Amino acid sequence: MSSVPSLNLTEVRNPVAEAACPLCVSIDTRQVESVRVADIDSEYRRQFGIGVLDEFPTGLQSLSWRHCNACRLDFFSPMVTGSSAFYASLARTPGYYTPSRWEFDETVRRLPAEPDLIDVGCGDGHFLRRVPGQKKRGLEFNPEAVRRARLQGLHVTQDALESLPDGSADFLTLFEVLEHVAQPAALVREAARVLRPGGRLFLSVPNNDAFVGSAIHDPMNAPPHHPLRWRPAAFAHLQEVAPLHLQSVTAEHLAPEQLYHFRRAGFIGALRSLTGGRMPLHRVGPGMTAVRRTANVWALALSRLAPTPPAAALGPSILAELRRTDA
Repeated sequence: MSSVPSLNLTEVRNPVAEAACPLCVSIDTRQVESVRVADIDSEYRRQFGIGVLDEFPTGLQSLSWRHCNACRLDFFSPMVTGSSAFYASLARTPGYYTPSRWEFDETVRRLPAEPDLIDVGCGDGHFLRRVPGQKKRGLEFNPEAVRRARLQGLHVTQDALESLPDGSADFLTLFEVLEHVAQPAALVREAARVLRPGGRLFLSVPNNDAFVGSAIHDPMNAPPHHPLRWRPAAFAHLQEVAPLHLQSVTAEHLAPEQLYHFRRAGFIGALRSLTGGRMPLHRVGPGMTAVRRTANVWALALSRLAPTPPAAALGPSILAELRRTDA
């Protein structure tokens, strides 16, 4: 059952509002690509064996993938986010909750010996297990992930961040969360409220300035999974919506196991440049299927010929550290 109500879109859609950036509310946005809902569903069925049509409002045929010229956030319009049933289906997919991530290591080494920390969207609790001490807890939307985390003895609840008192923790982490929400500014304001003055917020998101932003037929980087696509430059605007100071933005470097996907996206990126950016990444059909298969062959061959990642190549994630200022 979808959490999205059935709507008559011809009556309720507001083109001006839908073009506004959900982070900075600027209407200085442009369309990157028109993405058909049927194509997203087709790729979910092919890659994961699940259908997602029920996640979208009745009658919605396509989404507008847009770029904000003001803050550089990319977003999909109209905004569609996944239901609990959708995430429960993904949780059964092997590898959805990965036990080890680059941002886990980066954050742990910046923490004190026993941090008072809340991990928002903690999944199975893989990061929480890495955090030293006992003053740690997690919030998670997916009930199955909560159950698995509790089986490991972790303090994880389905409480909303909004339910926590002001100044509840010194550290807050939001790993791979901000790309899933429809109201990122509101979430960041809540995170700042829950932090004590001087507390620190760690945010990680997929880096769409890296190869993940050029991946072909990637339904996970579109609604209902990712209504937002983040870039490093967009983090600067978080200081405008909450009492936070941006301390640093760190980009992951490409790891050897990511080389194939990097080469594949490089091939697609080159084709998009040749077409002036008009080649659609999400369009499903015989022509784009042939492009994807050619990119697969190219990436496999080049990765074998040149198995060492380029020194300056970026990996899939970025991590921002922000400090709560006195409000």
